[in-house]
Amino acid sequence: MQRTPEPRKPDAQRQWGADRRSAPHPLVAPPVSEGRIARGRLAIVLTIAVWACYVVYTVIEQFVAGHANSARLAVEAIVYLVVVTALAASATAYLITRIGFFYRSRGHHRAPRIALDNFLATDTPSMTVLVPSYQEDERVIRTTLLSAALQEYPDLRVVLLIDDPQQPKTRAARDQLLAARALPGKIEAELQAPFSRIQTSYEKFAAEIDGRPASTDDMRELAAEYRFAAGWLYGLGRRQEMVDHTDVFFVEHILNRLAEDLATIAEALEGGAGESAALPQQRLVQLYRRLLAIFGVSVTSFERKRYVSLSGEPNKAMNLNSYIGLMGGTYHEVGTPLGVALVPAGPGRGDLSIPDPDYVLTLDADSVLLPEYALRLVHLLEQGAHAQDAVAQTPYSAFPGSATRIERISGATTDIQHIVHQGMTHYDATFWVGANAVLRKKALDDICEVSYEGDWEIRRYIQDRTVIEDTESTIDLGVHGWTLFNYPERLAYSATPPDFGSLCIQRQRWANGGLLILSRLKDQFRARRARGRKNRFGELFLRVNYMASIFWSSVCLVVMLAYPFNADLLNPILLLVSVPYFLMMSADLKYLGYKRVDVLRIYGFNLILLPVNLSGSFASILQLLTGEKSAFKRTPKVRNRTTAATTYLVLPMLLIALCAWTVVRDVQEHRWANLVFAGLNLVLSTYAMVAFVGVGNTIVDLFTHLRNWLYRPVKKRASAPAPAPAAAAPTGAIGDWASVLHYRSDTGASSGLVAVRSTHAEARAGRPSPLSSSFEEFTFFTVFQPIFELATGEVVGYEALTRFADGSSPQEGLRAAQAQGVQIDLDVALIRAALASAHALPNGTWLSVNVSGDLLRRPKELAPLLAESDRPLVLEISDASIADIPEMPQGVRLAVDDAGAGYDSLARMEALKPAFLKLGRSQLTGVEDEGARQAAIRSLVAFAEENACTVIAEGIETARQRDALAGCGVPLGQGFFLGRPVPAERAAVSAA
Repeated sequence: MQRTPEPRKPDAQRQWGADRRSAPHPLVAPPVSEGRIARGRLAIVLTIAVWACYVVYTVIEQFVAGHANSARLAVEAIVYLVVVTALAASATAYLITRIGFFYRSRGHHRAPRIALDNFLATDTPSMTVLVPSYQEDERVIRTTLLSAALQEYPDLRVVLLIDDPQQPKTRAARDQLLAARALPGKIEAELQAPFSRIQTSYEKFAAEIDGRPASTDDMRELAAEYRFAAGWLYGLGRRQEMVDHTDVFFVEHILNRLAEDLATIAEALEGGAGESAALPQQRLVQLYRRLLAIFGVSVTSFERKRYVSLSGEPNKAMNLNSYIGLMGGTYHEVGTPLGVALVPAGPGRGDLSIPDPDYVLTLDADSVLLPEYALRLVHLLEQGAHAQDAVAQTPYSAFPGSATRIERISGATTDIQHIVHQGMTHYDATFWVGANAVLRKKALDDICEVSYEGDWEIRRYIQDRTVIEDTESTIDLGVHGWTLFNYPERLAYSATPPDFGSLCIQRQRWANGGLLILSRLKDQFRARRARGRKNRFGELFLRVNYMASIFWSSVCLVVMLAYPFNADLLNPILLLVSVPYFLMMSADLKYLGYKRVDVLRIYGFNLILLPVNLSGSFASILQLLTGEKSAFKRTPKVRNRTTAATTYLVLPMLLIALCAWTVVRDVQEHRWANLVFAGLNLVLSTYAMVAFVGVGNTIVDLFTHLRNWLYRPVKKRASAPAPAPAAAAPTGAIGDWASVLHYRSDTGASSGLVAVRSTHAEARAGRPSPLSSSFEEFTFFTVFQPIFELATGEVVGYEALTRFADGSSPQEGLRAAQAQGVQIDLDVALIRAALASAHALPNGTWLSVNVSGDLLRRPKELAPLLAESDRPLVLEISDASIADIPEMPQGVRLAVDDAGAGYDSLARMEALKPAFLKLGRSQLTGVEDEGARQAAIRSLVAFAEENACTVIAEGIETARQRDALAGCGVPLGQGFFLGRPVPAERAAVSAA
């Protein structure tokens, strides 16, 4: 039997008080005794009963007996009752969820391995694993990608979503980006070696087994493959860089544990062969397919920041959304003046093709999965009872063996949260926890929201309005009738921030957003009532507590610490409200492998995090008032320590000072009940500041902030670049606008990027403008959409369309120019840019440009502009009358835009005598199926022919629309189905 290699130790030094645990939590929670459940129920009853007694007693004493005989005392009593009620509610919520966890752990029956192997033998649903990453250490990404790639799931596709800046500013950032780009290829090549060998062996077995029963020799050959796979995994573990406890966990409990499992199967196969007990052919196929599922994987990467057509919002949600929105499509990479864009292409004709999976597994770059994670969760979701589950997950646990005290205590809170989330599922109050989850793609499509950034379509599956994007998406799924499920096993582990600075970033993000989403709960409950289902109070209570308790608990604790309440309100019975909570949590910590006394360390830990939690909560309130999104902050996972913000260092010290002052005051005033509370807070907050932040680290961080505030190096002014030779501007009048500054035709980029600057009325009148800073710039480029002859599919012309660099629509740009009194100048510049870019279009085609009625009424400016064209021109007009249209030069024709079939439109066309009638997008709705609409279009075509006009249908988006329009006699058409707007160079290539 192959022996497991000796455990290896990490390189990181361990602090006093670090985590001594070496083994992870059991996969399945051990059974809970009846006595423990009874004590949990008793704690709930005691907490609620004591709270009710205190409230009744206080109301009688303060308001009935009249002890609150002034407005100040009455307000104090009311505030104190609210504070006690809020804290008691949070404690009760925890006690309730742990009971739900007990019930679920007792009722869970783990699917046997044979059931999973039978599932593997079927046509399993497709799955893509998405790993969003932002400037992560290569070792961290490698561990995560390997844990995803080694999932026992067939035809798995793993995609690293690299969100690093495309132009790194430092050498370290550049090295990180290059390493991240190279990593997927290295991992795929590494796994290809065992996969190729096992696949060759399986193909040989499949060829030889045809027509005969399986033999013991077949079992021995399969055992050899299992032994080889186990040895390869052991070797992979020996090559792993051992830096900290996360590496130890990955090697010992993922790689080596999987290798041990495979070695055990090899031993069983050899034992059965030795006893001449041949397995059925079907079982051998299943065992082969398991090996192929482990090593058969495609590992790639994707960078959304390479493409201007994808969202650039700096958050994990939009990184995921950008890729999910591309699933199921094939795309061309199109060069534009602003960068590369992804444009949909026909099947098999694009540069990039992205499959549309049945399931999407999202995994943070600092998390790892046990090998059966994907298989068990998809097996669950494919059961009929879970057909409406949109999300299946195992709330992550903390890696055992952390080297620092703060990681140990933070890990303890993470493991406590695992109990909370599992218990919430018992009450149908599950929330999606974004570190890892299997998502049903169909459910994501249901909650997809489409918006536009300029002309680019942006799809939002996961909300990014707050920085706890998974919580708001939970509500969206509930509104659409989907449910969520926490699988009651520990199959995922995630790293804990290694220092106070990075922990502050994480916890501030967790505290930001719940208040914003809270109001959306009514949407979910209203939708449930509409479906005829009842809403449960328990679910509402737990969901509200989950989203808002960080805020109200922090505020209430600060109020109790800072304000000297009336001594009559401080009743010893209050201790009984919190005692059950702390006793039960200490028991849970012991159950999880920690110490009971750690409950006091966690309390002190939360005390020094009060400023962090309040900062996140107030940020969400500020966003609610202003409507501006809070800045997304990622938790850094690097080897170096993260500097903590000054506020998060100074305020905890002020809290300690406040507690010390309160202790002194309580002693002087003989307030012994309050003294106990203040003294406990003083001791625990001081301990937490020393143990978890560190005196030395605090001094260094504060000195660093002070130095940066006092000393700011002066940046050297960059010398003015030598003026570049001016590009030859197109001839002709351009009004009061500067000419084209840069076409980029000499750099190989797409032509047409234009910067236009307006001058003010004073400058136009010959007087210098007093404020040069008041110039307004418009930067845009021109794209061209082909116009096809529907009968032959031949391109006969192009329509020039403007795209502004800031993403605004052309209408917005023209309105902004009109507000400044320079609309005519901008209109001229748009046409001139289109004419300049159109030189690259294929010969023999005409060009259509949009012209405003204001410009039409200025023939002296329009005529020389039209004379610059080297091809036939069509002027599209929409708001002009016959009196506005000047005499057109030779070769220039008119097109009436957005024409309908009504009398007014037809009369206008008859008067204007245009060469083309453009049938708007709204006129095409239902043309595939509605006979009345088809008849109206036929009459329009006949009317156009009588007036020597040609009809062009705009906005054709499907083949059925095209065929129906062709059947109605429409000769020309354009639309996304026929051809998207692209730069001139791309249009020329497509035409060729």
